[in-house]
Parts: sequence; C-alpha cells; structure tokens
Amino acid sequence: MKPVLPMWSAPLLLVVLAIVLLIGSLPVAVAVVAALETVAYTAYLLVRGRVVRDAPAPIANVLPLLPGHLLLLLAISLTSAADVLGWLWTVLPAASVAYDVVTVWMRDGIGRRSILATLYCIIWADLFVLLDRVVAARRAFTTTEEIIAAGAFGFVAILFLAVGIVRHVRAAKE
Repeated sequence: MKPVLPMWSAPLLLVVLAIVLLIGSLPVAVAVVAALETVAYTAYLLVRGRVVRDAPAPIANVLPLLPGHLLLLLAISLTSAADVLGWLWTVLPAASVAYDVVTVWMRDGIGRRSILATLYCIIWADLFVLLDRVVAARRAFTTTEEIIAAGAFGFVAILFLAVGIVRHVRAAKE
C-alpha cells in the first residue's frame, strides 16, 4: 500500500509550522493549539503509515492537504483578524484526521457515508470561509466589496460542496 504521505513530509510540516509561528502574529493560545494539532497530525501520519496496511481508499484524500492549510494559517496570521480566523483554522487538522479515522476504522454503511460527507463539507466550507476572510482582510475591501467577494466565494463553495456530496453518494453505490 502506498503511504498517505511520503516520509519527508513529516519534517516539512514541522518546518512550515515553525515558519508560521516565527513570521506570523498569532495569539499565543491559537499558536499553541495549532502547534499541538500539527504535531499530533504528524504523529498520526507516521503511526497510520506503519499500523494501517489494508485501509480502504478514501473518497477524498484530505490528509496530504495540511501543508497548504499551514500556508493558509500563515496568511491568517498576517491579518488583523488572526485571533478569530486562527481559531476557525484549528478545525481543519482535527476534521481531516477525523475524516481519515472514519475512512479507516468505520464499517461501510449509511452512518459512515453520512459522517464522511459531513466532515468533507466542514473541511471545505471552513477553507472557503477562511479564504474569503483572508482575501477581504488583506485587500481592505469596503463593505460592498466584501459582500461581492462573499457571494462569489459562497457560490463556488456551494458548487464545490455539491460535487463533493455527489462523489460521496456515488462512492457508496459502488
């Protein structure tokens, strides 16, 4: 079985986290939680790569996305709303690991499919909201521009989530 992430990605995650913490200006509590989550995430990847051999293929492989999520945290940490958005970011690693745990350990059935689709929607809705807020904050949008950006991000997010839900439903039928 192919590993979830290559072995070199574990140090990469920790290096990117260190860059985020050194360059960004996250509140201390958010920085501590983000660091703990990233270390736990990395440990989970290492353990999963050694323990789980015959895991079913995930419908959406969300585990390899953490380096990008950390770069988003860097962008968040450079905004004036780093406290609120930082806490919202902490949902991403937890939901990603939960998605993988459900994929690997739960029996196939309606409960598993529902949980996976829900976690998928939580992860991606959170990402779209964070991206919208970071763009709006960094560009110093006016209220009207923020509404337009939120509408555009919302429209794309709804389409993206609908396609994801359809993928989860179709995977259940296979």
